Amino acid sequence: MKKIFIIILFIAQHYKTDAQITMPDYQAMQYVSSNFGNALNFDGTSTYGLGKVYVNDSLLDFTLEFWIKNTGADDTNDRIYGSYANDALQIGKSNTHLKLKAIDLGGPDWQSVCTLESNSWVHIAIVRSGTDLKVYKNAGLVQTYTVDGNIILPSFFRLGSNTNGIGENGNFSIDELRIWKIALSTSPTNFIQKYMYSPINPNSTADANPATNLVLYYRFDQGTIGASNTSELGLYNSAISN
Repeated sequence: MKKIFIIILFIAQHYKTDAQITMPDYQAMQYVSSNFGNALNFDGTSTYGLGKVYVNDSLLDFTLEFWIKNTGADDTNDRIYGSYANDALQIGKSNTHLKLKAIDLGGPDWQSVCTLESNSWVHIAIVRSGTDLKVYKNAGLVQTYTVDGNIILPSFFRLGSNTNGIGENGNFSIDELRIWKIALSTSPTNFIQKYMYSPINPNSTADANPATNLVLYYRFDQGTIGASNTSELGLYNSAISN
């Protein structure tokens, strides 16, 4: 019988605190090396992760950003990220391209967004402001889509597989996953470019005010590279819930 492994990334509801939270884990986590330390790796078989952003208000305007390395061959729309139980935002990949689906936001069905080079770290930011959904690659705008400005992004999400069950598993490594409850500005200061090259202090009140606007932050830094990490209890969300 084929074994199915699940990574659970549930975050305990924890308002107004800077404490890091250990989450339960049903699989030894697989880490690889990245420019920021460790990164979480999905091997394209049956691993996936579940996460939830706890916010006092809904995710209407948002910025979702992460570093990704394309590590293997995939089918047309194998998953990187998916809003759970609907298609408000599905991010996938093929062998060579980043893919996007946002039909439950009133946006596009699966579209090729940009190239995703093999074995190279690329920064992706998806910014929703009103009826605009913009995608940035390495801080440069690559696509703009029109969406419904009143439909929220679900806070529950899945990494690495189809949200409807095991399948469509992506081959990729991911690092520095952040979700903001605002559309990060790109003018006059390009905060996407400013933040992408360094970790963020979630308690800071400078610039885009991470203390009030950064609602999820996975650094994926724990664990040992290449090891089974059987004693690893989970990942850490170092952002402040608000």
